[in-house]
Amino acid sequence: MRRTRIAAALRCMAAGAVLAVLAGAGTASAAGSPPKPDPLAAPPKVHGKEAPTVAEAGSRPVSGKSPKASPLSRNSASGGFQRVISQKVQLKNTVTDADGDKSTLTFEVWTADASGNPVTQVNLTDANPYGVLVSPYVASGSTATVDVPAGKLSLNKNYVFHTNAFDGSLYETTWSPWAKFRVEMPVDLTLPTPDYTAPDPSSLNTPPDFYQTKPLGSSSTLTASTLKAGEQCSKKDQRGRQVCFGKQLSKDKAPKKVARAMAKAEATAGVEWCNTDFSSILATRFTECDVRTVPVIIRTDGVPDAIAYFMFLRMLQLDGQNSFTEYLTIEPAQQIPMDFAEIDMSINQHLCQGSCTPVEPDDSAWTDKTWWTPGDMHSTSVTTPYTWNASTPDQKYLFKPDIQIDANILPSDGNIRPFMTGYQWSLDYSGDTKDLDQIRCDTTTAGPGTGCVFVNHAPTYSFNAKAFPQAAAHGWLIQKTVPSHPGSVQNRKPLYYMGDSAQNTRSRNRICPTGWAATNGDASALVDASDTLNCDEFAFASTYNSGGMSSAEGGLTPALPAGGTTPTGAACINTYAKKLSTLVHLYSLNGTDPTFTEVCGRSAISGMHNQESMGNHFATFMRDNRIMDKDAYWLDTRMNDGGTCTYGIGGGQPVICKLTAS
Repeated sequence: MRRTRIAAALRCMAAGAVLAVLAGAGTASAAGSPPKPDPLAAPPKVHGKEAPTVAEAGSRPVSGKSPKASPLSRNSASGGFQRVISQKVQLKNTVTDADGDKSTLTFEVWTADASGNPVTQVNLTDANPYGVLVSPYVASGSTATVDVPAGKLSLNKNYVFHTNAFDGSLYETTWSPWAKFRVEMPVDLTLPTPDYTAPDPSSLNTPPDFYQTKPLGSSSTLTASTLKAGEQCSKKDQRGRQVCFGKQLSKDKAPKKVARAMAKAEATAGVEWCNTDFSSILATRFTECDVRTVPVIIRTDGVPDAIAYFMFLRMLQLDGQNSFTEYLTIEPAQQIPMDFAEIDMSINQHLCQGSCTPVEPDDSAWTDKTWWTPGDMHSTSVTTPYTWNASTPDQKYLFKPDIQIDANILPSDGNIRPFMTGYQWSLDYSGDTKDLDQIRCDTTTAGPGTGCVFVNHAPTYSFNAKAFPQAAAHGWLIQKTVPSHPGSVQNRKPLYYMGDSAQNTRSRNRICPTGWAATNGDASALVDASDTLNCDEFAFASTYNSGGMSSAEGGLTPALPAGGTTPTGAACINTYAKKLSTLVHLYSLNGTDPTFTEVCGRSAISGMHNQESMGNHFATFMRDNRIMDKDAYWLDTRMNDGGTCTYGIGGGQPVICKLTAS
């Protein structure tokens, strides 16, 4: 038995000698060039020589066959590489010794190509000439672990490592199998360099759109009439003949205009995007423009005899503290057909609710005549002011201005008596836009003095991403990656303002408990010595979208841990800002592995970036747009990945991107 052990030991020593010879041959270098390490070289004898009497040293220890890097992600990286999700990397492998001796492992790391082939050895330490890390001794069958010093491994780079065992007397004569790994944070956003001279975007720069976004919980429609919508027709005469205003035509079905709109700039108060080029409905917080192509039809027993097409443009502009203005333009979409002798239109009346009072214009107020004959293409406009009673403080009112137009239509077939019908604006809305012209006026402190807004248009708050990229990048990350997409206009997921300050505090404390940022942040992200780390939560605590607001409190997306009932920031995507070389990155918190199904985010970032990205800029936005509790608004982070994302966005893959600010 003893002779068998001696023979086995000698065979192992012989194998080591052969490896040493091969290593010498493999590392021969040209004159004057340093020797290049060989990944197949014999393991280094970090602890010095073996026991002088090999026969008495017992069995050689053996490395495990499945070395691992940690902490590992739920998913592997591409190419079969283990994905390590922390910059605090541990390398580990099991080790056994047939004699039951305690053993240690030597860890050697190399950069690797896409297939996992070693390329260049990484110097992990200067404590020994081999650049390897050595674990403490562990019991046979246990796992030996080493911590790679910070800065030795790069993010998003391929590595391989292997191990070699030593039991205090004998070395393992071969290496373990290679283990492939990459250090890939689930979130790694490279941020642009801040420009602190960049001005804040305007709080009134929301472009017009046709989306109707009502305040949270608002579903009722304030209508000006109880008449049934549809074609608006006269009664039939004894011959079965009648005239109708048909339903407005969609843009693709409307007849092509013969000429450009002839409405003068003053007909729409100089609002360039409000014109009669085509049918559309658009609004901002203070201007609504509704352009319709409406057919005027003569029918006999339901069969059209003649059709003329008109463009109706009505623009409402909220241009006063206790008043607003309507601009109405009428013009043919095409020349009036010869089937009509004359089409004559006039305003019957304007309608509004409560103290809202239209000041009816005189017929002489039209900019041109209000009748058309065959071949005619002229345009005419009229302006109508409205007033409302703003004398009672702390009140809010809903108004829905409406207009009734009368028409006398004279056919050209010898029938002298004109046919009379009417067109009421509120009976001919297109699609889900019937409340886009709903006006909320108030005498509260929501804005300066009294004023009005189109309450179903959601304005856009824009980050100053150039000056404060840390906060903007965090908003971008959450808006792009989580299913609720808070504040994303592209995904039609508005933020809803929550005005209860006590609830705001509760929500924020649940997501950002005291000390969280200081514990988890990195001081390299700070701007100067006066800056401190802040916890930035998104969606904002001042919204019903906040992860810190429970369902019982009215919250839309509470951040609940598995099996939990109280919202917590631990259930959000957790990130922190850190400077690497000259640029700041936004990283996922070390050791966390987001699923990107979370509903919120919290990030330890510069307090200056966090506070200045909101602060007075957000207060101005709120005041200028008269935002009230449950009002909807969008967030434009003004960040762009420019197609630089390594894995794209979502799907549980890392979000590794280089962002630019606009």
